Amino acid sequence: MTQEDLINIAKNASKNAYVPATGYCVGAALLAKSGTVYIGTNVEDEKIPNLSICAERNVIQTALAHGEREFQAIAVVGKYKESDSFDDTLTPCGICLQYIIDMCKDIDIVCYVNGVQVCRKIEYFLNTPFDLSEKEK
Repeated sequence: MTQEDLINIAKNASKNAYVPATGYCVGAALLAKSGTVYIGTNVEDEKIPNLSICAERNVIQTALAHGEREFQAIAVVGKYKESDSFDDTLTPCGICLQYIIDMCKDIDIVCYVNGVQVCRKIEYFLNTPFDLSEKEK
């Protein structure tokens, strides 16, 4: 599976985003080491925004619920519902970056930065990640 394949799966997944509050659709595609690709979208709760979930956490939780525990890469894309083109810069938010550290730290993150598709590790997005597994007990 290529990075472009994973991006295209994420783009297709974004069509299913439930975004009554913002109209901003995010899609994520997660490649497990088993070869299975899982999809996720952002799901907004219009009445209680704190109950909303980002596409990245949604897809990781879906894969975990299917018994996956090892992952290779996650692709993330986003655009406004009425737009024909995806944003040229969209990276996981801070909460999702922390979730990636906690649940699947060493995966590649595929997204767009300044109009260029990039594939980076978590350290690219967080210069000093908080990781309890690296603290002495």
